[in-house]
Amino acid sequence: MDSIYVQLCQDHGNIQQVLDAFEQLLVDMAREDRDPSTLDLIIDALDYIAIYPEKWHHPVEDITCELLLAKPGIEPEPILRAREEHRRLAQETRKMKELFYTVANDCAVERDHLYGAARQYLAAQRSHILMENHCVFPLMERYLDAADWEQVRARLGDRVDPLFGPAMRDQYDAMQRYVSDLRTTAPA
Repeated sequence: MDSIYVQLCQDHGNIQQVLDAFEQLLVDMAREDRDPSTLDLIIDALDYIAIYPEKWHHPVEDITCELLLAKPGIEPEPILRAREEHRRLAQETRKMKELFYTVANDCAVERDHLYGAARQYLAAQRSHILMENHCVFPLMERYLDAADWEQVRARLGDRVDPLFGPAMRDQYDAMQRYVSDLRTTAPA
């Protein structure tokens, strides 16, 4: 299978790890004895989701969706749904970042609103990944050929994941350690 397809699959696993970390950080944030860096890590997680998936992962999926829609016999509903969810999730990520930046700037945010919005955000992100894994990615695997993947590559090129890739940016060091620690302490 093409390296871009492999990267898309790997991205879903990586994004899920960041979502799991975000969820655990929300639990940590609710504790009175929380680590002061918890809020910074939440903002790092949201920043990562805003930058890498929204700037590379989803645009690649959108191009593959265009290619799939041009193939004869493809059911368009899951493909069109994925593309619409990309737009909606980008908006929700911006709203989530704004909400947590408001908290970081010591502005009052109702606790129920903050945690309710975060739970809805997590559910929407996870539902999107699940839908793509079960409905869209199998179509990519079945219908896209080497020429299609070359077209994707020509339009966007390869990009390196700033959190999980080999050239990790310094700003994600703490988030990378947190995700790594979370993986090692998670029950099997």
